[in-house]
Amino acid sequence: MSQFKTKFITKHEMPLVYEPSRPLQREEFKELVQEELPSIKESVKKYGCVLFRDCPIDGLEDFNETVDLLDIGQKLNYIGGDSPRTKVKGAVYTSTEAPPGIKIPLHNELSFQKNFPKHICFYCDTPSRTGGETFVGDARKIYQDVDPSVRDRFEKGRLKYISRYYHKSFVMDWMNRIQRGHKNWVDVFETDLKEEVEKRCHEKNFDLKWLKNDWLEISQVGPTWLVHPETQEKVWFNQIHLYDYNPKFIGLWRYLGLKMFYCRKDTLVHEAKFVNGKKIPRSDLYHVMDVLDKHSVYFPWKRGDMMVCDNILAMHGRAPFTGSRRILTAMTA
Repeated sequence: MSQFKTKFITKHEMPLVYEPSRPLQREEFKELVQEELPSIKESVKKYGCVLFRDCPIDGLEDFNETVDLLDIGQKLNYIGGDSPRTKVKGAVYTSTEAPPGIKIPLHNELSFQKNFPKHICFYCDTPSRTGGETFVGDARKIYQDVDPSVRDRFEKGRLKYISRYYHKSFVMDWMNRIQRGHKNWVDVFETDLKEEVEKRCHEKNFDLKWLKNDWLEISQVGPTWLVHPETQEKVWFNQIHLYDYNPKFIGLWRYLGLKMFYCRKDTLVHEAKFVNGKKIPRSDLYHVMDVLDKHSVYFPWKRGDMMVCDNILAMHGRAPFTGSRRILTAMTA
């Protein structure tokens, strides 16, 4: 009989929670994970994500080791991603350090990249005082709920992501000290060598263009939806709604402030377009965001929680919060 108990802590069938039936020492837990690995992997595929709760996962090293124990692929560095975060050790990072007042809607991590992560894991090192949930959503249900005409426009137009990053700028550094948000290309590509940036862009199928003052513009075309390679289910798979800084996303006052700060278009951090250059209708983006909100599943973090998500089946987001918050993350191929 398994020493894990499983249950749901929301009215939705995600995440499936694994709890030990009795207190376990670290070595006992590692042995149990290895014994139950086929069942755990099947649960991730069935429900999209699982949550280990009240297990002996205490801090960075235990989290890092548990990701390896789960045998879900090689860890990936966050190359080409522009969410503000800190590299903690190896391929473990903090989760997004975007301003705490902003809600980050559901999305698939790095969905615009050719070699996107197949799994993403989260670890709660410090839960916030209020809010701060890493909420999740079933990408299969979201695909079914998006208006077919919107799906069709997205698919026919093909989604183009455009990003711009600075190299050295007193103004941008000052802004990031006040509120982290716009990374430089050294942080995005984890190198200060232009040749290495170009190489990594080529590996990821990014188009790139060097702008004046050593700014970098990259663009890539990503899918609207995918078929999961193992379950053969259709899923909503993109994050184009995060590339349009609209009032619904960031709030009216932030939106007006960004419009003033990024008055020069060649410094605007993100743009969402169709491949032919036409803007994606904001009404379509708002519809998608409404669907994502409808399918967002919230649960409170507890210190020591570890969540494992199939990055194709399960989308994730972050709720606004107060107080300090430290969630670690690792992605695997």
